[in-house]
Formats: sequence, C-alpha cells, structure tokens
Amino acid sequence: MPSSWQVSLAQLAGLIVLLPFTVTYLHLYYYTNIQNEYCFVGPHTSLISGKNYNAERSESIIDSSAVVDNEIIVSKSPGGSMQVDVSQLFGIYTPQQNQKRSKSKKNDRRQFHQTYASAVSSSRWGWPSITQISDMVSSPTSQLSHKNGSKNLHQPIGGNSITFVETKESRKWCIESSSLGERAQWCSTEFTNELDKRTIYLYPPSGAYTKQQSPQSSASSSIPATIYITCPTPTLQKQPPPKKTRHNEQLFRENKNILFLIRHPATVLLLLFNMGLAFHYWNQRVNPSLVCKQYSKIVDGHEWWRGFTGATAHFEPLHIGFNMMSLHTLGKELEGEYGSINFFLYNVTLVVMTTIVMMGMVYGRIRWYQRQNNDSKILQLRETSSVGYSGVLFAWMVISTLERKQPTCPVPFFNDVCFSTYSFGQLKFNIAPVVSLFMAQFIMPRVSFMGHLAGIICGFGLHWGWPPIELGSANVLIGGVFLLGNLFWRRGVVPVVPLTPPDDNDHDDDNQLLSLLLESGQDGIDGILMSMPGSGDVENGNNAIDRDSATSTTDPFARSKAKKKEREMEEMRRKHKTVESIRNLIGLVTVLSFLFFDWMSSIVLSQCLLLAYFIFGTRSSFIVWACTQAKVENDMITPEKQRCGMIWRGYVMSCVLAIVVDGMSVAGWIQLQTFISSEKTTLLFGLVPSLVFMLLRIAINILGMVIASKILHDMGQVSYISGGIFVRVFSRVLTCSKAIGDGVFLSQRPLWTAFEGRGIRLGGGELLARISRSRSS
Repeated sequence: MPSSWQVSLAQLAGLIVLLPFTVTYLHLYYYTNIQNEYCFVGPHTSLISGKNYNAERSESIIDSSAVVDNEIIVSKSPGGSMQVDVSQLFGIYTPQQNQKRSKSKKNDRRQFHQTYASAVSSSRWGWPSITQISDMVSSPTSQLSHKNGSKNLHQPIGGNSITFVETKESRKWCIESSSLGERAQWCSTEFTNELDKRTIYLYPPSGAYTKQQSPQSSASSSIPATIYITCPTPTLQKQPPPKKTRHNEQLFRENKNILFLIRHPATVLLLLFNMGLAFHYWNQRVNPSLVCKQYSKIVDGHEWWRGFTGATAHFEPLHIGFNMMSLHTLGKELEGEYGSINFFLYNVTLVVMTTIVMMGMVYGRIRWYQRQNNDSKILQLRETSSVGYSGVLFAWMVISTLERKQPTCPVPFFNDVCFSTYSFGQLKFNIAPVVSLFMAQFIMPRVSFMGHLAGIICGFGLHWGWPPIELGSANVLIGGVFLLGNLFWRRGVVPVVPLTPPDDNDHDDDNQLLSLLLESGQDGIDGILMSMPGSGDVENGNNAIDRDSATSTTDPFARSKAKKKEREMEEMRRKHKTVESIRNLIGLVTVLSFLFFDWMSSIVLSQCLLLAYFIFGTRSSFIVWACTQAKVENDMITPEKQRCGMIWRGYVMSCVLAIVVDGMSVAGWIQLQTFISSEKTTLLFGLVPSLVFMLLRIAINILGMVIASKILHDMGQVSYISGGIFVRVFSRVLTCSKAIGDGVFLSQRPLWTAFEGRGIRLGGGELLARISRSRSS
C-alpha cells in the first residue's frame, strides 16, 4: 500500500503534468485530425537517433547522383543535370475543398493538396515549445503564399498532392510532385489482398513512402529517397448514415453551441472563468476594494496579484454582460487565427501588460501633478480603483481592426463615419479604436480611461510583434516580472540583512558569524559553522578545546547544551547541502536544455528563470539560517525572512507554470512529430531521448518545488488560515509538496534526548499525542 507522500506525489503529477498533457493532446488531435483533416509530410527520421533527412538522403543516393548544398543533383542526360530538393514536399496537406461526392467509390477517395510548405532552416535546433507548435500549425507563414502570390492558404496551391493511384496491377496512395522537373512519386505499400482491394480509404495510410521508379525515366535518374506521412485515422470510409426521417431529423442537426465549445475552447474557458468569479464575488459579498487595481496597493503596497484579480473582477450585471459579449465576438473571430493555445496565453500576457502600462501612465500623471503641487489630484490618482476585462478586450479590438480589410465604423448609428487601416512598412495603424475609446468615455463617464488606453497601446504593440510569444508566454513573463520586482524594485522595501565587515577586536559570536558570512558567501557555510563553538572543527584549536571541555565535563547541563548545539549545526549543514545539490541539478538540466530544445523557446527561458530563482533563494535561505543560528535580533532577520519567502513563493509559482507548459509541449511533440521534424531539420536528438530528458527535467523541477515548499513552511511563510491569494491559488500544490517533503526529507533522529542518553518523557496525554502525530506525519 503506498504511503501518504507517494499518494501526494501522484496527485501533484496528475494535476500539473498529466492534466495539461491530456487536454493539449486531445485538443491538437481534434484540431489537426477532425476539424482540419491535416496530413503531415516530413522526413523519414529515426525517433531514437534523431537522424535528419539530409543525412538519410545522402546515404540513399545512387552512384550517378551527388549532394550539393543539401540538394540532390541527378544526372538527367549526358549534357545536363536536374536539381531536386525533396524538402519541397514537406508541409501540410489538406483535402480539396468543395469536392463533390458521387456514388462512385473512386470519388470517395479524396485528393490532398499541399497548403503549407515548411521553411527548412538550420539556423536553430531543438524541439519547440507548445507556443511555437501552435503558431506553426494554426497560423503558419506559408512559403507557398509568397511564391504564388496567393493569400488564401486553403486553396490548392502548388503542384504537390497526395492521390490514390489504381491500375490493373496495383492499388496504392502516392504523393506526386510536378515541380521537381519530372513527375516524381513516393508511394505507400501496395494493397494486394482481397480485403485491402475491397476497402475504401478516405485518407492516405500513415507510414513511410518510398520513391517509385518511373517507366519513362532512366535508371540513372532515380531518387531512392523515403518520406514519412501521418494522416487522420481511421483511414477507412465512414459508414453512410441512416436515412433521414421525421423522427430522427434532430440527430443530424449540428448543435452550434457544442461546435463553438469544441472549436473555441480558450474563449469558453475565459467566459466561464470570468462569470464564475463574478458569481463568487457576488455570493461572498466581496468588497471591490479587496481585488481591484489600485496604484497605492499595487505600486506602494506591492500587491502585484491585483493585476489579475482586478482584470477578471466584475460587480455589475451590465458590466459583465457587455464584456462577455465582446469576448465572445472577438474570441470567435480571432481564436481560429492565433490558435486556441496561443490565444489563451496571449490573454494572460495582455493582463500583465495592460496592468504595467496602466500603472506607468498613472505614475507619469502623479509626477506631473507633483510638479504643480496638486496634492488632491495625486491622492485621487493613488486611490482610484478599476475592475473589469475591458483593457484586454480593447487590445483584441485593436488587433481585430488592423486585421480587417474593410474600413471600421466605430460610431454607433453613423455608418458613414469609417476609418481605414494604413500601413507603414510592416506596421499598421487605425484610428478607430481611439475613437471608440472617446465614445465609450462620453457615453459612460465611469469607465476607466487609462485602463482602456493601456489596452489600446498593448494591442498595437502585440500586433507589431512585441512582446514575442516566447517572451510573453505565461511561464516566462509572470515569473520574470515577479523576480525582477523582488530583486530590484522591492529591495528597497525589504532590504538584505545589513552585514558588517569583520573586526578582529570584536569577539562577539553573533557579529563574528555575520562577518564570516559576508566574507565567505555561498561556499562558506562550513567555515562559518566550524568557527562556532561546539562545531567540532579540528583546525580551530579554541573551538575544539571548547567542545572537548564541554563534552568531558561532569556538568550534565553543559554537555546537553553542547550536544544540542552540535545537532542544530549538523541539521543546518544538512539542509544547506541538500539545497545546494538541488541547485546544481537544476543548473545541469538548464545547460542540457539548450541542446535538446530550441534555445529561443519559452521552455528554455523558463528553465533559466527557475535557476535564477533557486540561486537567489538559496543565498537568502542561507542568510536566514545563519542569522537564526547566531540568534540575531528579530528586527534584522525579519526583513530578510520576508524577502526569502517572496523569492521562494515566486519560484513555486514559476515552477508550476513551467511544468504545465512542459507537459503541453510533450503532447505537441507526440501528436505532431512528423511536422516538427520537417520544420526543424537540425534536431540533435530524436523524440525518445528528448522525452526521457523532459521527464527527468520535470522530476527535478518538482523536487525543487518540494524543497521550496518545505522552506516556506519551516519559515512560517505559509498560513492556510489567513493566507493571501498565493495560498488560495496554490494551496493544493503546497499541501502535496509539503507532504512529499515530510515523507522524503524527514529526519530519522530521536525527537528529544535528555543530557547524554535517551530520557523519560514527562507530561500528560497532550505531549504524547503531539509526539505521536509528529511521528505519524
């Protein structure tokens, strides 16, 4: 029967690893196989070795061919040559649209045309993050559109297609290319048995397709390359539905609400989240001042979480009604273009960006009124509150306006007052969102002008490409802002413990400890501990003599005191070495992440962020432990303990986000491995080694989160009774992490000893019950 910490580990892994993996895998499967019916064509790579198509091509070329600049040079005639690049076939293939079906079985076999040619590049390597995968699949920058001048990527473009070839001798699926100089074919295995001959295949079968020798071509012009294709399954023809009657007609009607739920999961999730919070605030009679955006609370009080609670808070029916209708309309229009995953992450990014821009504008106005000595305006700006999702919606409205081809008419009932979009190179601009802002301010004076203006600014910035999705991903942006704020901005509010330089004339143990701490830094804990009385350092004669004299004395109280001090220092040394070992493991997986993954992806940047958190957290914890051991005054250690708690809380938050994104990325690799291998031909490692390394990285990050949670609990920085937003959001993670830490790192030494040997427990049932509970936990 598994112990309690093993159950907690299973619950934690299921919550932050398996759940994101399952949801992402199902979404990508539906999006690629059912909603869009994608067929992915890529190199026939080895999933174990990561062998790319260039190496495989060069090995399979016959003697009459050669490889020049990653292209196959095939001798076509004695007087000339023909260049063939197999990578032109790689990309996405979709069924021909508006294809009329007839009763003939042959027409049921669809023809798949290439709608996206992958950009084969060797400038970067490594497996991508889920944000990169979603961007490539949902809204790719097609090379075909640039080559052919077409803007509709869903129309048959180019000469590459996958068709069913049927002759008297054979039946098979082939990918054909008429753009390689000759009609080249890569075909699947032939259907030979009677069952295969009677089977009608709607989709090409997944697997390896080999180059077929054309009867007209000479033997010297053959290209024995191999291509891998993955298509939707099942590939068999669907059974015809039963004949419609008056009684079962309802079964064949498409439910638009269910289709919207399946095709726009990010919009539905945001709608449910905002409406659920509004109901919770109304049901609990929450005061808006507790969750709103307010300059004095966010900037002066450092309650940065108000950026999220203020953006998702609604307290009036009209307010949430208008906002949710706008979110429904904008999400229906834009989620398909950006992809559900990236659309959701962009919403999180816009919440952070609009809050930062809004606080920056308020700060600028406060500085302006300070020059004019207008204290009333300054107080009003500091105490003005705002709630609602309108800032994010205005940002999406800007993006929607810039994406339209027709002019935008923002003034109600004035359809002739319209504004066109103007392009300045790669940048676009339209004045319509600004006009909408002033119209909203005129109709509803209570709306937040600076909150909506911040959304407009962020909308233009996002459409112009800033921040990039990898920097704006939740696992990078949120943790990065929190870390920089704690290390620099909040450092003035919660300073580091003021350590004094060493003084040879000062023999006070506490000051000497702090002086050694200042000199030694991270690597000097052993020297600090050994320099203290009772440490057992043989190199320090005085301390060794003190230890010997304390242990050899007949005074039992002196011996007990020395034993207690020695146990405390040993416990402190053990904790510090454990934290340093985890820090070194995190540093190792961070370095290896640059080899396995795309070095500009969010999964690499987030791992670098976790390493920075752990380095600063280890340093701060070391200071707290040393000062506690030296019994430094409470007013000196309390600020550093608060700062240490903030760093470890930021690590737990960033670690959860990083692990969630890692699980989502793994789901994308497994579902779209053929497409990823065609996009990134310089994969140093195959899928299987990358999956093993990713699981190892997730395990180490979970171990670091367990250490962080245990440190927070030991320092009293987590209160489940009066905890704030951090405890409310991450309570399940903290509870499971604490249970794992208590089960794995619980010391096995006796709970209490008297003098030299084991003593007799004194006291009544309360003491015995407390000891029993401690041992059982």
